Amino acid sequence: MSNQNQLQVLIWLIPVAFFIHDGEEIITMEKWLRNHRNHSRMAFENRFLDPGKSITLQFTVAVLLLGSILILIAFESVRGFENNGNLNMLCAGVLAVILIDGIKHVIFSLLLRAYSSGVITAILVEIPFASYALYRFYDAGKISVASLAGGLAIALPLTILLILCGFKLGKWIIPYRNHRA
Repeated sequence: MSNQNQLQVLIWLIPVAFFIHDGEEIITMEKWLRNHRNHSRMAFENRFLDPGKSITLQFTVAVLLLGSILILIAFESVRGFENNGNLNMLCAGVLAVILIDGIKHVIFSLLLRAYSSGVITAILVEIPFASYALYRFYDAGKISVASLAGGLAIALPLTILLILCGFKLGKWIIPYRNHRA
């Protein structure tokens, strides 16, 4: 497999890494948030997630929204990569966001001195994958520090916006249910 094809595979692995990591969060988030409802992260999450509804389903809506956009970004990035041989700025920014998210999970768990939702796949998938992909693209001369910084400036607010929109959409479409607090 040529270097060009290997780099294209790395682009397609972005949504795969995202769904693996967020799969862990989907499975563990609701129980973790309910067990840590007095923690500051729960207060933050409560602004966007309705604890009277299924947090898992609300979170899943956000993951599906963001994941769908990541698939589109990967598709367009591969097309652009085939045409000009460089990784587009947004895709480079997405890789940086994935790396930052992984590091955030590890720091959060260290501060808590306990498991936090998503930390296992942050350690096993997000950090190694994003680090390796960024290294490979940079080493091949397919991204620059400037394009990475510009991409991060676009991808980070876009990611936050999509997550918040997904939470809001999930809050709106998921019916109320009885739960034990």
